[in-house]
Amino acid sequence: WPKAFRIHRLPLFLEGFVHQMRVEQNPMAAGELFNKIRSSELFDRKLKMYKVNACLDSESEMIGRTRIFPRGWLENESIWLHMEYKYLLELLRQGLYEKFFMSFKQVLIPFQPPDRYGRSTLENSSFLVSSAHSDKSLHGQGFVARLSGSTAEFVQIWAWMGAGLQPFCHDQKRGLSLIFKPILPGWLFTRRGSVVEYVNPGGTRQTIEFPANIYAFMFLGKVLVVYHNPKRKNTFDGLASQEITLTYLSGKVQKVNGAEIPMPYSQDVRERKVERID
Repeated sequence: WPKAFRIHRLPLFLEGFVHQMRVEQNPMAAGELFNKIRSSELFDRKLKMYKVNACLDSESEMIGRTRIFPRGWLENESIWLHMEYKYLLELLRQGLYEKFFMSFKQVLIPFQPPDRYGRSTLENSSFLVSSAHSDKSLHGQGFVARLSGSTAEFVQIWAWMGAGLQPFCHDQKRGLSLIFKPILPGWLFTRRGSVVEYVNPGGTRQTIEFPANIYAFMFLGKVLVVYHNPKRKNTFDGLASQEITLTYLSGKVQKVNGAEIPMPYSQDVRERKVERID
């Protein structure tokens, strides 16, 4: 049995803070933790993104394979999307919405400068070369070393942003209810009308004309949800739906006052009998 231990403090790793953010119970402490991470070596000030670890130059290969890669490349001090998206997810879970959306615009691939990213901003990478790399021409460029692990985290982020953390709830008296609590900044709502083609739940290609000031997404894979926000306000600043219109696959239209969709309509949505919710 070990009789003693000797502590060897490693440079910072983002994964540790991801776990700390996940279990933090105090929102103020979570906000302070965000500020500390942003002022630490983990924050790439040139790219405004988060590195997977701080500089490991003082460490030997005893800490594992991450040490063998050049700085800013692959698993050593690069912008490793899987871990960076895990961190974003925890900011959202903690309710740090202003901080989340500040990072959202800086971190997510669709917002990267295409000439710097070096590939289509419609596709992810495994990692981006950080500014720690010796070749400045590679800073911010995306590479695919293996399948990207960022996908699951982003899907969860996308679902929470669109519908809220727990859209369905149930109690013994009222049964199943559906309440959308989107976490969306005003700038994500459209500025002008648009025409969009999509395949409806029946498998038919359909053209929809959307007005300005909306945000639309697919709920449960088949139900088109369209939020109308004329003043383009942040939805997480106390906004709630005033009226809801459900359009069924059968053509039936049902209006609901307020933010809650009660039984039996909530069950109809769950069973995908509803085609669209406004």
